[in-house]
Amino acid sequence: MNAGFSGNVLYAQTGNNNILSVYFDMPASVDTDFIRQEIPVVEYVRDRALANVHIIMSQHPAGTTGSTYSISFIGRGIYQDKNYQLSYWAPATNTSYETRRGYTSKIKMGLAPFIAASSGADRMVINYEAAILEITGDDLSYRDPWNYWVMEFYGGGNYSREETRNSLHIRYGVFADRITPEFKTRLRPYGNYYERNFSTDEGIITSTSVRGGFDSYHIKSITDHWGVGVFGDIFISTFHNLHFSGEVSPAIEYSIYPYEEATRRSIALAWRLGIGYYDYVEETIFDKTEEFLYGQALVLSADFRQPWGNVRAGLVAFHHFHDFRSNRTELSGIINLRIVEGLSLNLSTSFNLINDLVAIPKADMTLEEILLEQRRRASSYEFAANIGLSYSFGSRITGIFNPRLNH
Repeated sequence: MNAGFSGNVLYAQTGNNNILSVYFDMPASVDTDFIRQEIPVVEYVRDRALANVHIIMSQHPAGTTGSTYSISFIGRGIYQDKNYQLSYWAPATNTSYETRRGYTSKIKMGLAPFIAASSGADRMVINYEAAILEITGDDLSYRDPWNYWVMEFYGGGNYSREETRNSLHIRYGVFADRITPEFKTRLRPYGNYYERNFSTDEGIITSTSVRGGFDSYHIKSITDHWGVGVFGDIFISTFHNLHFSGEVSPAIEYSIYPYEEATRRSIALAWRLGIGYYDYVEETIFDKTEEFLYGQALVLSADFRQPWGNVRAGLVAFHHFHDFRSNRTELSGIINLRIVEGLSLNLSTSFNLINDLVAIPKADMTLEEILLEQRRRASSYEFAANIGLSYSFGSRITGIFNPRLNH
């Protein structure tokens, strides 16, 4: 075995039976995609029982000064005697880029001893400029009887009640995902039921809403810059006046930067061509109870995560073919910018020009329907904006975790 550990990549050359498998147990805010990008040759598994190493990370905020990330490495199987912990202090002056680089570096350090304890330890080297050997999905597929499919079933609900009103929300669905270097596939049926009841002098007012459907896509990587795919969606919503809608949309995308750099920087342009069938609950303002519609969309997206901050922007331009006046333009942007040490500016905005609401019911809405938001109302635009400043200062020696009376 040849193994190396660098400031950028932890790599290992092993026989297929000696690949280290790792399970992540981390907060949702941790960028696990970036970790996988930086440590590409260990095998990341979906369940702790499948792992040689179980990594548990917890985040402990220290007021406005920053956070301590505690990272536990728990060995399993032949590594069961190896259990230890590292920590990383992320001051509040960090950008998210600096923070994720910091905890990823600690994870690289923590994994190195597990490789050192393998049967090839005598051939392990530490080299900051070593070559990287990438192990492809094909090399690992023989170990995976599920062929990379990961399933998740979910369901739940909530109920609340007061003397004059009550509400019920039930949700359920399935995620079935398969991701390999060559393909990305998702199958997702889902459903939601909402009910609200209000007691008035005139009696009980009931508002119900049903929403559900099926989302799917199948995307193929062509090169480091090109990808193609097809999207298939079914959508049912009483709020949107839809008994049933089904859409199929082939798409193609070009990425200016190689896809492997997507966790740091990305500029991509995509084109989608779609056909859909729509069966409406009520007759629409265009005198339709059902129809087929064709349309196309251009999507431009940019995402940069750098030491100076994060920038994300998107532009979507869509229109129907039957009438070019039936169109939509969506513009959005998020900026997290470090101005000077300790001072950060946060901006987010979205602006949509909406001229494609073909499903709006023809009949006038009652006051009850408006107040209870039982149906969607016509609107020619949507706008939202947020701005914020944050400034932190004080002692730099604050990376201490004290759990007393934390509960």
